[in-house]
Amino acid sequence: MPKPKQFARPPKKAKLKAAPETADDFQEAADKEEEAGGKHRVGDPAKSARAFLRALELYNQGLSRHATNFDLAYNKARLELEITQQPALVEHVGLPLIDLLRQTLDSHRYALRLNEENPDLLFNTSQVLVSLAEQLSEAGQAPQAIPLFQEALELLSACLSRQEMLLEQQRLEFEQFDDDGGVPLDPDETPASNSGSEADEQTARIETPVSANDLLDTVHASVSALTTLVPLVDESALQTYGDMAYALTEKRAPSYVTLLPDDLQEAARVILLLDRAIFVAAFSDAQYTFAMIDLATYADRLNAFDVPSKDQNAHALSAQAEARVELVQSILDRHQSSIELPAEICWKQLNLAQEANTKATRLNTEDAKERKAGILESQGGAEFLRHRLVTIPNVPLSEGIKRSARTLIQNAQTYYRGAAQLAWAEGDAQLAVKAKQRWLIACDIGSAVYGVAPKQTAAPFEGNPRDAKGDVMQALKDCVDEGLIAVDLGERIAQRILQ
Repeated sequence: MPKPKQFARPPKKAKLKAAPETADDFQEAADKEEEAGGKHRVGDPAKSARAFLRALELYNQGLSRHATNFDLAYNKARLELEITQQPALVEHVGLPLIDLLRQTLDSHRYALRLNEENPDLLFNTSQVLVSLAEQLSEAGQAPQAIPLFQEALELLSACLSRQEMLLEQQRLEFEQFDDDGGVPLDPDETPASNSGSEADEQTARIETPVSANDLLDTVHASVSALTTLVPLVDESALQTYGDMAYALTEKRAPSYVTLLPDDLQEAARVILLLDRAIFVAAFSDAQYTFAMIDLATYADRLNAFDVPSKDQNAHALSAQAEARVELVQSILDRHQSSIELPAEICWKQLNLAQEANTKATRLNTEDAKERKAGILESQGGAEFLRHRLVTIPNVPLSEGIKRSARTLIQNAQTYYRGAAQLAWAEGDAQLAVKAKQRWLIACDIGSAVYGVAPKQTAAPFEGNPRDAKGDVMQALKDCVDEGLIAVDLGERIAQRILQ
């Protein structure tokens, strides 16, 4: 998710009054707590969360006395949004994430009532809406999620229009400076502050100029929201969202790229092409689900992932792999184990997915290193899916491929184990637990179906003990729901877990 937009703040005062009175006083006091929270964010999330909660309380106190102060309202909302994006902090806030997101949305809407044209606030509010919609969607509440996605897209559209207007104003001002013989403002230079009177209860606020990167960030957020939305809507709405994505990626964004310095344009184009490819994959999957396109068209559209220097781009490789896996899942959803199942196409797509993932894990870039645990977890899922495919009765695949079933399960064990260990070492507890639970399931399949123990019997990391049967059962249900494991095999493993 893109980082929340922020205002640059005026210099801090030398001393803090004992009891805050003015809006500036409350902002300064909150700044100190935010600074303290930031220092402990990594090493002591509990201490960090306490400091951030004190900052939020100061914002609340300030707004109770200066209810129309935009800076206090904006910064309170911004801080809440930042907290929601840090799982380690959420654990110590005392609210479930979905409730915290609702609270954060209320704060953003309050700030919007004070200033509905601020592009940073429009952008941040859209991100809260998307995060909340994603949580509701994952909880099986798609009807409640869809309006939130739609509202987010409306705010992003308003944000983009506002950014375009501000950028054009800046261009005209620069030209006026040149005509008058003045010196134009450097975009990296801090502009003069706009101060309101105390009667207006508006503290000094410094706004940075809008840049082409800001517009591209808004396009990225918009296309990302559209990508998440299209699997949830009905057939009649698809074309509308397809047209929106087309207008953003084919018409508006390319012109923004040309505003960047020459040496930054190629990288920006690659990011834009990848955003487009990811959307095209999700859009095609939705169309295939509604039988609006055939399989050949769907598969052909995945060539959109052939972006420049793809083999050196971990994001492009892993996104392409994910899209190919999704294609196979949709094929299996449609055909199940019928004689019309295009098994060879499925097998080829899964092989291509694993080849792309393997290339990504071998890259030595920082992005590749950050993604590696997630890619390994995805590889485990692809092996589950290949195992499901080769064990379908009378599947039209070669005998050699069919005999690979046990090896595929052992591969899944290896990938999930590696993902769990790496995620745990990197502090991603959520991914680590997910991968460990799926490793346990892969071990059960290997033992129950093939009579083989895992190559390494020790758990990938300590914690989340095996006797948490309810958690493993939920993980097994998720695998069946995702189509990674056949229903009958899932029932067999469930009986084993409950013994």
